[in-house]
Amino acid sequence: MATVVVIGAAVALLLGGLALFTALTARRAENLAPPAGRFAEVEGARLHYVDRGSGPVVVLVHGLSGNLRNFYALIDELAATCRVVAVDRPGCGYSRMIRGQHPELRAQARIIARFVHELRLDRPVLVGHSLGGALALALALEYPGCVSALVLISTLSHEERVPPAAFKALDIRSPTLQWLIAWTLVAPLGKLAQLARLEAVFAPERPPRSFVDDGGAALALRPVSFVAACNDLATVSDELATMIPRYPSVGIPVEVIFGRADPILDHRVHGERLVASLPNATLHLIAGGHMIPVTAADQIASRIRQVAERAHQFTSNFPLFLPSPSDQ
Repeated sequence: MATVVVIGAAVALLLGGLALFTALTARRAENLAPPAGRFAEVEGARLHYVDRGSGPVVVLVHGLSGNLRNFYALIDELAATCRVVAVDRPGCGYSRMIRGQHPELRAQARIIARFVHELRLDRPVLVGHSLGGALALALALEYPGCVSALVLISTLSHEERVPPAAFKALDIRSPTLQWLIAWTLVAPLGKLAQLARLEAVFAPERPPRSFVDDGGAALALRPVSFVAACNDLATVSDELATMIPRYPSVGIPVEVIFGRADPILDHRVHGERLVASLPNATLHLIAGGHMIPVTAADQIASRIRQVAERAHQFTSNFPLFLPSPSDQ
């Protein structure tokens, strides 16, 4: 009996120590990458966003396990000639749900559509990276006329039932297990594996040394970020399965940009197959991997500017269509 008590006390002490380490790691991450902008309450979410520059409006939406800081290089490139609004998706960065559960992909698209309306952004160009590209497609399907064009970078567009190796640790469906791992293992193991994971996501290029703080990678070690990423991964393939047959109905211009050496998402599946199903889409392949918004920010910004300059001419006859606050 005494042995059981000692073992129980040791386990409790270990778990308590891991939870304390996790809390301290989260605080340090937030000190390294604090909120960079403003907050807006939309559809039960408190969204964190940055708003820089003036000119044609471009809205940036990041991918899985990311935050708006992932776009730091692209924001700097675009802000000289465009109004750039980058937003943390719900549960990511500093955006939180005030009420309700973590939203699935189409619910997130609805939140971003309302966000566009609340900020009075007149049919911006919507730019999505990776899973953010899937969200952009969902928004274009559900709320045509809300945005003038899409630019999809290294986008997820088709089902991926087996997650890429760099994201397999997020393939956890049980909420209890998500919470337990988030508060015990993510911080210590994540810190040990952080460089290797960044190298895998950036391959074949090298991640910038400043990406942990400037690019917001440190924030992924917080429990809230881990749980949100697990939930995103758990539901996105099922949502994509219902979206794929509807892709031909997306009538606005869509620019799809991929790195030829992307190790995370195959451009033949998520780029060529997507473009073949869209009536007004083009595919651009450039040198690089999955993180071209960082490693090729100048080339990506140039493409986005070109799209922004001609987007409103194309959509001038499209009826403006936004979700009303009472829509379910």
